[in-house]
Amino acid sequence: MHFKPFIVFAALEHSTYVSKHRACVYLSMSFLKNLRGFPRAILMGFVAPIIAIGCILAAIGLSPNFDWVTNALSDLGHYTRTDIGPNPLLRAVIFNSGLIIAGILLFIVILILIKRLNDLLTQIAFLPFALASAFVAAIGIFSENFGAIHFYVSVGFFASFPFAMWFVGLSWLRFPGLRWFSVVSLLLPFFSVYIWRGTFNGSVPWMGMAIPEILTALTAILWVWALLWLEAEGSLDVLFPSVE
Repeated sequence: MHFKPFIVFAALEHSTYVSKHRACVYLSMSFLKNLRGFPRAILMGFVAPIIAIGCILAAIGLSPNFDWVTNALSDLGHYTRTDIGPNPLLRAVIFNSGLIIAGILLFIVILILIKRLNDLLTQIAFLPFALASAFVAAIGIFSENFGAIHFYVSVGFFASFPFAMWFVGLSWLRFPGLRWFSVVSLLLPFFSVYIWRGTFNGSVPWMGMAIPEILTALTAILWVWALLWLEAEGSLDVLFPSVE
């Protein structure tokens, strides 16, 4: 008789666990079902950043001496550098290939969207977005081994993506349904500006570029995914020709 309350409690706990598990499975299946229904271009846009981040993490895994505080992410793409770990060629191929593939996929996605758009201001606003994606691929093509060229394309990406957000934000303020995204697009780049300013003036606890690089990249990825989600759910229909 003393075990009865315990048995009842355990049964309730098990029932709660099963219910939560079923809910998670249902939500996951629903998400995957919706994902399969997305246009191919949207899926490419979602997958591209995952490829880039996956390759970066894999390259870091091959670099036991890589230090987030003192290194730059681009150090992972150097074909002969051995101070951050062995197998520099393998590490560099993985890192650079991820950036090249991701940049090309995003560039294709943007061109598809620009071609479909029926709004001139948005088409113009997407041009810095396309340029930033081209710079991502260029960072992988022109690794640290290329010296100054690598520096220019890296600066090109980190300088162009904030303008991509600002241009889109300004051009979409006209649409009430997209105004929240416009405000986010206008404010989010200032986070990157703050981080880079702190990096250059020494007011942050790191000396290398890896932390501001990954934080800036993550803001860009989240922004791209949000934009693509708006397109997938139909919130951007106002920008495309109506089908009668």
